[in-house]
Amino acid sequence: MNSAHESGVLLPAEAEDRLEEAIRAFFAGRDLEINQMMAWQLGHGDERGVAELAPTERRLHGSLLLALAQALHGDYSIGLKYAISVELMHNFGLIHGDVQDGNTERLGRASVWWKWGPSQAINTGDGMHAMARLSLFQLCDEGEPLERVSTALEIVDDAILNRCEGEYLDVSFQEGLSVTVGDYLGMVEKRVGSLYGASAEMGAILDDDFGSERREALRKFGESIGVAKQLVADYQAIFGASERDPVQQGRIISKKKNLATAFLFDTVKDPSIMRRAGEMYMQRVIDPSHITDLVDMAAEAGGREFNLEQIHKHLEKAEQALASAGFEDQNVAKLMELARDIGDIEQLD
Repeated sequence: MNSAHESGVLLPAEAEDRLEEAIRAFFAGRDLEINQMMAWQLGHGDERGVAELAPTERRLHGSLLLALAQALHGDYSIGLKYAISVELMHNFGLIHGDVQDGNTERLGRASVWWKWGPSQAINTGDGMHAMARLSLFQLCDEGEPLERVSTALEIVDDAILNRCEGEYLDVSFQEGLSVTVGDYLGMVEKRVGSLYGASAEMGAILDDDFGSERREALRKFGESIGVAKQLVADYQAIFGASERDPVQQGRIISKKKNLATAFLFDTVKDPSIMRRAGEMYMQRVIDPSHITDLVDMAAEAGGREFNLEQIHKHLEKAEQALASAGFEDQNVAKLMELARDIGDIEQLD
């Protein structure tokens, strides 16, 4: 690998701003009724589509892609259009996920389905998915090699298919008490890790000489970051000191599993504990007043320590993947700093 391109791994301060501007510009001039709902989801507009500054999700998938473009090629800007695609794919998943989980809020505003209804939210999510693919097709008109664009489409489509399978598993786990830790981690890798893996891999394909083994290593790097991030979210939802946000609360009440409850069901054989847990999960939804009891059972079983152990295990896997991709030690350290930022690891301090 050309070490000259490994000089500035961390993104310049303006990179995230340029990505946000690029996303806005991509939507500009598209006269679609559905745009107002997509603008609302992205934090770019009010309910009428009129431009406003609203809270936005951090563009973490795009930032990961841009950081690897910077690290490998010395210029993050060559990855901007690719970064638009993974960010819109992520928001496609968020919109549909809010419908599935019944989340009425996102970042302090009504979720798309809560404001416009589930049918329009599904339309909006599907529209976001189409826009994500169009952002890649548009690259052909700008002189990007067709083979590279085709590879990017294959990477992102494969990731979304894996994500959909992960969402299927997440829903199918709701009613059962036989979910193992292995089952749960496999689901998280598909549901969350796959798009982070695609983001990292797409940063690599911007160089035609970047080998398949290194692409695979960076995909594993991204997947491990995504899993670690979800496990941090699991920890905060169950054992965190702060109040749960509506998304965290909604997942627990709707009987979505997390690492601590999977660990509880996988390891505890005490009939009285399993009976108490079973009574909670036999209800249509978990009574919010029973959540404290569920948390206590998970903590007594060792779920807190196991959760932390798994977070650090997946960060180690991410670091090993980077090392196998041929990065120098100093740049492994810089990219792992970004990985910890994406994973919200500081929340555990």
